[in-house]
Amino acid sequence: MATETLSTPPPLSHVLETCLYVRDVGMSVKFYEEVLNIVPFNKSARGAGFALGSTTFLLFQLGGTTADIEDEGGVIPAHGPSPSILPQFLSSEKDVKLRQHFCLAVRTAEEVQRWDAHLQARGVPILSRMDWPKGGKSVYFEDPDGHIAEIGSRGLWPHY
Repeated sequence: MATETLSTPPPLSHVLETCLYVRDVGMSVKFYEEVLNIVPFNKSARGAGFALGSTTFLLFQLGGTTADIEDEGGVIPAHGPSPSILPQFLSSEKDVKLRQHFCLAVRTAEEVQRWDAHLQARGVPILSRMDWPKGGKSVYFEDPDGHIAEIGSRGLWPHY
């Protein structure tokens, strides 16, 4: 019985953290504050963190997480792109986009429409819109690094 308990881990409940790697933390924080109306709970040259419900949305400076961080509680391992490919990601050429995708949740399709209008009023180009078969709605746009952001309502997935 003890072996069975140890070999069967408890269920996972949700994503606690997710992150985007950005070229300029200050510029990205400004975008997320001014456009999405979210305020970071911490901010440094290395990164910033935003609380979104029970999830933490992190922005990390590209190249700023390539070394382990030792702390009295343990070690946070290095993460992000390998140093050998960082120059490609750090390029300032307009056609070099990082293009990670993430979706921020709202409750209703009407709230997505309100966000769509808000984004347009802020001068954020809309990449596309989607009406989902289960009644959900999405609006897609880019952040300053070319990450593909989505704001979506219930009805996108069987569980949301």
